[in-house]
Amino acid sequence: MTVHTAKGLEFPYVFLCGLEEGVFPSKKTATLEGMEEERRLAFVAFTRAEKALYLTDAEGRNLDGSYRYPSRFIFNVDKALLAYTEELNESLINESNWQIGNSEKLMEVMSSELPFGPGDRIVHSIMGSGEVIGIDRDKAAYIIKFDDLGTARNISLRAKIEAEPGRS
Repeated sequence: MTVHTAKGLEFPYVFLCGLEEGVFPSKKTATLEGMEEERRLAFVAFTRAEKALYLTDAEGRNLDGSYRYPSRFIFNVDKALLAYTEELNESLINESNWQIGNSEKLMEVMSSELPFGPGDRIVHSIMGSGEVIGIDRDKAAYIIKFDDLGTARNISLRAKIEAEPGRS
């Protein structure tokens, strides 16, 4: 059963598996508004339990080799309400908080008005002059066709690029 279909229902015991960053909340969540929707879904899931709620996360690495981190939603629960089968390692908590902080900064960028759009001429300190031909919000990147390169490149929305002097 999905969290969406559980709305309005209650169960004696609820097991919520996959509470890792990138799973719940989904790695496809790219904006602050999207994260608020994920947070509301987590609230729905957490409040379906009448007697007990079990939250699980998996440690280790993902298939792409990246580390798994506990979901921000676990950290939002008052610690006094949680009973751990094994206490979280302090370094894991610190790394998770760092990753979550970076994710939130990126979502702020994705939720805000971007300084450049398709058709704008820009200058990158290494790649040189080029034209923004698109924005890939899933990858948090501008798609830029640089004058001296044959193919367009994805450049992070956080990269230091400037408007080409005298053009936009």
